Amino acid sequence: MSENYTNRGEYRTHKMLRQLDKRFPEDKFHIFANLYIDSDDNRFPNRQVDHLVVCRKGIFMLETKYWTGAVYHNIKLADLLRMIGVGKDGSMDGLYLVKRLLPKEVMQQGTESFTMCIKNPDNIQVYAGDENPINQVVLSGLSLNRLIQNKLNQLGIKPYIHEFVFYNYVSEDPDNKVIDLHNVLNQPYDDDYNKWGEGFSKPALFRSFYSEVHEKLPDWLGLTDDQVNAIARLIHETVVLD
Repeated sequence: MSENYTNRGEYRTHKMLRQLDKRFPEDKFHIFANLYIDSDDNRFPNRQVDHLVVCRKGIFMLETKYWTGAVYHNIKLADLLRMIGVGKDGSMDGLYLVKRLLPKEVMQQGTESFTMCIKNPDNIQVYAGDENPINQVVLSGLSLNRLIQNKLNQLGIKPYIHEFVFYNYVSEDPDNKVIDLHNVLNQPYDDDYNKWGEGFSKPALFRSFYSEVHEKLPDWLGLTDDQVNAIARLIHETVVLD
């Protein structure tokens, strides 16, 4: 795969993955970058994947966001209203404030989840639906699974794809931060995949997490060398096409 990146965030992710590969060579990393996966969603016939890693510890899909500002990960309008006390003790004064300060895109979300990035009061970006990073990576994971599942079943391989949002902008500026209201990011290792969370807010936290995976993941949850090679070969034949 090409390592000539114009996106600084994706370059940093690739560099980090190469470092993990060198640190844990026994895990047999296969790193795929900037993949386009056929989708059965007519709105998005191809889904782009920033990075996919196939290794003895599983399949990891990363959606990189190199965003500055205050990032509110996967929230709802009700979360923002609750933060400023709208509706508390019967008061709705905060609702006027929200309508004045936040873009109409926020107010239109209703009960839907979205991710919001506030760079400054005049630059507030709202990512909802298929543009919400967690939705992007989960849908990409489903597309990949549907694409290769039948062939993997024939080989007797049933891997689990771990989809993560990866916020990898690092800054000492307190205005640059990821706000995780639901505590779904930066989760520690657990044998239960469902407790692995939705992603990571800093590269160091992902590196620490993977170190735990390397040390603690039981062999029966991992993949053999032959299985890793078979999955990587299938991705080359089905997705990469080289």
